[in-house]
Amino acid sequence: MRKFFFWNENGDEKEVEKMSLKKAVMAVQGDFKDSLIGVQFTTKKGDKVEQSVKIPMGRKIRQSIIVEKRRAAEKALKEASRKAFMSA
Repeated sequence: MRKFFFWNENGDEKEVEKMSLKKAVMAVQGDFKDSLIGVQFTTKKGDKVEQSVKIPMGRKIRQSIIVEKRRAAEKALKEASRKAFMSA
């Protein structure tokens, strides 16, 4: 078990103990509303690692939500340009 320390730009902090980085991120991603959070942990070899993690991570459902939002935005843009072309 490793301890992972997460934080965001607002100063919110959370510490969690999990087996892997992915499991730790999935455990805390609901607590943060940002799309990028910082994490600090110690590796098996004893090296300290500090990096940024993009969330949400995991689950195809979450990824499909992002894709659907992008498709809806593209569709709305296409409709707007079509209406502008028809009215001109």
